[in-house]
Amino acid sequence: MTRTRITATVAAGIACVAMLFGTGGTAAATSSADEPVPGKLLLMLDASGSMKAKDPSGLTKIEAAKKALTGVVGALPDTAQVGLRVYGATVDGKGKPTPAACADTQLIHPIAALDKTKLTTTIAAIKALGETPIAHSLTEALKDLGTSGKRNIVLVSDGEESCVPDPCPIVKKLTAAGVDLQIDTVGFGVNAKARTQLQCIADAGKGTYYDAKDAGALATSLNKLSQRALRPFTVSGTPVKGIADEKGDAPVLTPGQYLDNFGDEARQTARSTGGFESRLYYRIKRTIPGSTPRVSVTARPPTQSKAVSAEGWSVNLTTEDGQACGSANEITRNENLKSQIVSVSAAAFTIDPRNGQTTDDTCASADTLVLNVGRTGDGGSAPAEIRYVEEPPVTDGASLPAAVTEFDLKAKSPRSGKETRVIGGTSFNDAEAITSGTYSTSIVPGEETFFKIPIEWGQSAVFAVDGPDRVWYDRGLQEMLHVYGHVRSPDRQPVDTWDGQDSMWISTGKVPADPMVNVIPAVAYGNRWAKEVSGFSLAGNYYLSVGITGEHGGVGLAGVSIPVTFSVAVNGTESGRPTYAGPSPDASGAASASPTSTDDTKATEATGAKATEDEGSGWVIWVGLGLVAVLGALGAAYVIIRTRLRGSRTE
Repeated sequence: MTRTRITATVAAGIACVAMLFGTGGTAAATSSADEPVPGKLLLMLDASGSMKAKDPSGLTKIEAAKKALTGVVGALPDTAQVGLRVYGATVDGKGKPTPAACADTQLIHPIAALDKTKLTTTIAAIKALGETPIAHSLTEALKDLGTSGKRNIVLVSDGEESCVPDPCPIVKKLTAAGVDLQIDTVGFGVNAKARTQLQCIADAGKGTYYDAKDAGALATSLNKLSQRALRPFTVSGTPVKGIADEKGDAPVLTPGQYLDNFGDEARQTARSTGGFESRLYYRIKRTIPGSTPRVSVTARPPTQSKAVSAEGWSVNLTTEDGQACGSANEITRNENLKSQIVSVSAAAFTIDPRNGQTTDDTCASADTLVLNVGRTGDGGSAPAEIRYVEEPPVTDGASLPAAVTEFDLKAKSPRSGKETRVIGGTSFNDAEAITSGTYSTSIVPGEETFFKIPIEWGQSAVFAVDGPDRVWYDRGLQEMLHVYGHVRSPDRQPVDTWDGQDSMWISTGKVPADPMVNVIPAVAYGNRWAKEVSGFSLAGNYYLSVGITGEHGGVGLAGVSIPVTFSVAVNGTESGRPTYAGPSPDASGAASASPTSTDDTKATEATGAKATEDEGSGWVIWVGLGLVAVLGALGAAYVIIRTRLRGSRTE
């Protein structure tokens, strides 16, 4: 079985390059996550002389910023590790970047367990005075945070760097090796040059730029960023290093969550057609006879220098003698210098025992499988989580409900009642937990926000993006925006059921009347053997994401928070729970196991494998990357090309 999904947003006149991966067998995707690790948050405030200017609220900018920071402190948990650094607060260079003014940065509250009274008093004493040494301040900030653990900087500035021509190259060097470092920036009433600098800093720091035109927008942005920063790692796991030699000693993975880096120079190769390719090998150890290994790979590719780029990822599982057991492919497009999360997942299911087939199923009985993960794109470091969850066989398979054969793809939005404000996470690991209800969240173009909701055996759900209640065109722009919602299963498998052509387009500020609806059919163990619903064969947390593409609105509305409403309803009561011959799988997981490697076991070449009947569709999708966008009456139009999730081993 091969599963392929493509989300391609193509600007007019730009042709995509087809990316072709070698096909393998169906892989299984699930995992176990590390225990949450508290992060360290450093707030950085511009206290330069320009912050004395008036804000539209009537306060000076420095007073508005201090008020917003005080509100942030009041909302943070008592266990938070928080510090505060300011720049431009003590040396008046009289408008000139003197050496003293360009060294004017202080850690006025060291990073430590939150003392709300002390930090609030410290904030109140800040006065605006001097220059804007952003690059030097960030250099010192990294020293404040140390070199390990999740580290977040939230930088607020109302102007551009005044001590070096461009701070961005310096910041790129500082953040080059920072897998667990993120820098978010907030421009407070900034001009175009300052906005460009702050956007570049956020991109280099794997963060997001927010545009705050007034005190209210500043408070909203700071609250969102600070709360997100203190959640668990967005990319985490036990470090492991796959090998590029398929015949070498690949590391052995037992159930758990791992972290590897795709794109380091030693393990990626240049392609003759352009770009780079990485293909790394691992060994998947079965610890329960007859189990279903589920493997997923999640990454956020690096920001590229060109406006539109594409990443292709593949997961292949084979037996040690090369028999195909499963594969999955994913392609994601990164727009307007903003990378998006890609998650590729598959499951090596056993043959359906109810079809009467008695042929040996080597994929289901092998003690060890070979995993190879491929990445094709523009290269660069891409930390990736590899999650392996082992699902035991069941003892009551004959009595479990059959696969769902019908469900209503035209379901209506469950929107009702008052909206609840939520922030959301930046990926699976810090996804915000929600229940049935209607919610509102703020998203900037190019951002995707994650939530999770438990769906038990026998339950179904409806997830709808109802759309912005209003769109902020605060610069008088009439831009086109694309708002979307995605669903991933507990093993991070993309399982959207909506038609990509019916996704939500917003043009000239007009919001479509119809919401974008995803339907989650009843979760059943037997779904794994039905192509239409194979992704809904595991109970647990389903991941919902809401986002706005950044290619058009991302240019003119960079950093502008747009309120988006979405609704979700979980229906039915739990039924059809399988009885496992072992611990129930938990895709949201326990601590990662440590990777091992052996001298007498080899990752063998995955060639000569027989493709299943579904694999042909994957090639059509890869070639689909070569489509050129069509021109619309309003200018450049978007095309979303997507295949619904399909797949099961139906031998």
